[in-house]
Amino acid sequence: MSKPEGRNLEHRSSNAMLLFCIGAGLCTLAYFLGAGAVIGALFTGGDPAVVVGGLIAAIGLGIATIVGFVLMLIGGIWMVGQVIADQSGGDEEKRYRDVDR
Repeated sequence: MSKPEGRNLEHRSSNAMLLFCIGAGLCTLAYFLGAGAVIGALFTGGDPAVVVGGLIAAIGLGIATIVGFVLMLIGGIWMVGQVIADQSGGDEEKRYRDVDR
């Protein structure tokens, strides 16, 4: 039975990009839902149940925007960190320099 291969050093995780895109999606969704909530509140006529629901929705959309921004920030910093780490010249890069031609 052959020995299992080790971890592929060229494989980079796409988790940073996923984190950034999920954050951007949350911010975009909160923007569109927030605009819809404002337009909907304008046409309600002042019904108390709708006003209370609108306040709860506004709080939820604010939280979604903050969480989305934090995810975008973490994902962006993570991506920049990966780029800097790729430029550091680690062992996986030196391996390509020692190839016999």
